[in-house]
Amino acid sequence: MIDGTEFGSVTVDGKTYGHDIWIFADGTIKPRTKSHDFTAGELELLAMAGPEVVVVGTGQSGCVTVSEEAKKYAQEHGIELVCAETPEAIKKFNEAAGKKAAAIHVTC
Repeated sequence: MIDGTEFGSVTVDGKTYGHDIWIFADGTIKPRTKSHDFTAGELELLAMAGPEVVVVGTGQSGCVTVSEEAKKYAQEHGIELVCAETPEAIKKFNEAAGKKAAAIHVTC
């Protein structure tokens, strides 16, 4: 469960992270290298744990772009890819059923 976000941080299960994160389908959380692009390579990494849904938080103002290759990878592998500004993405992540993963950008 993602509790919330503010510019520069995200809180998951009561723990606040002051950096971008990946949440894997098995619940593991790892730091994400800050980038304004979400790539097929990132999606492939998240897909290793077998999610049905991957949510991408594109930042507080939506500055992260999702590559066409990532969209194609999701389609080819039957993964629902949900992209939204981070506050909305958090809602979508919490509402999603089944195995889910996320890449959350915490700034812009």
